[in-house]
Amino acid sequence: MSKDPHAKRFEIQRLVERSLDLARHALLQQGSFLPGFIAVQPSGKYDIGVAAQGGNEGWNLLITALRQKASAKQIRAAAVYRDVKVRARGATEDIDAVQVVAELASGEACNVFQIYRLGDETLVFEEGREVELVPSVIFAESDRSTPGTRRWWEFWK
Repeated sequence: MSKDPHAKRFEIQRLVERSLDLARHALLQQGSFLPGFIAVQPSGKYDIGVAAQGGNEGWNLLITALRQKASAKQIRAAAVYRDVKVRARGATEDIDAVQVVAELASGEACNVFQIYRLGDETLVFEEGREVELVPSVIFAESDRSTPGTRRWWEFWK
């Protein structure tokens, strides 16, 4: 991976877009989906998969598996995505969204929420996304094992 900040942003953006494409396809086929992941090998090849179960259990299993791969330096970037319900500030009802957490081994990470509406054979992703920079979840464990690196709570102050 290049140290160029534009290349890093491009890698994260590509992971988010690919995750949303996979979610879109699953939503159109099934109306919902199990949590999934994309892992980028050091060669740049993608590994794509889906959790064996849904909900937080499936999400946590994916994160644990990706952490192990990150610790073994088998991946350079990863994204996990899932179907969630969110509530906008001031709203009284939950709405459907796809959540994507994309990370690089260098520590850059973002959390994205893409709101969608699913109708009869149609899917509409709403304009705009909620994007926030977050501490690493997948690569945080591998960084802690390296002597001299800071933990995320020190780094993100």
